Amino acid sequence: MITSAARPIGLCAAWSHHAAELALALGGDLQRWEETPTTAAMVGRGELARLRPGIFLPPDLLDSAVRRALAVGCALGEHLQPHHVIAGPTAAWVHLGGIPPAPLELLSPSHRGVLAGVVQRHARLAPGEIDTLGGAPVTTPRRTAVDLLRFSPEETARPLLRGLERAGLVEAEEVRAHLHRLHRHPGVQAARERLARILG
Repeated sequence: MITSAARPIGLCAAWSHHAAELALALGGDLQRWEETPTTAAMVGRGELARLRPGIFLPPDLLDSAVRRALAVGCALGEHLQPHHVIAGPTAAWVHLGGIPPAPLELLSPSHRGVLAGVVQRHARLAPGEIDTLGGAPVTTPRRTAVDLLRFSPEETARPLLRGLERAGLVEAEEVRAHLHRLHRHPGVQAARERLARILG
């Protein structure tokens, strides 16, 4: 069933030397499998975690935020760019754990590209809106919450926002204040309304 040799699939070197060092072992455990009913059943039973179409990792290796962030970079392989920042539902997954979202989501201050199983959005990010986990750039919990409110469907955003709040990573008032500062940006009014419905 495995369709390629067990060589590492990308090792996060585009992000940093530190990320590349930490990703060595994790990258070696990534597996390429054909997308079949059997692999879908293995994902459903929790035996495999799908990171991108055809790219999987044993779920027990995704036990920390650092490993989850590095797994994203490894899954991108040679497509990983220094300007890619983990964002949206993928950033929430990195911060909280659980099942990897599909598709993965990245922000880039430079340009968007097309990658299977990845949504790339163009955005400017302030330095205070990026955390570095194991050398991998991830939007802060507050920026993640704002992006979820602005760009994700409410059924996707609701459990992730509540998870971020329950974990003590965000408070509704700080997200509300951040949205207030973004009053001229697209989607902010709808995001405020969603915030009121989801977190009160």
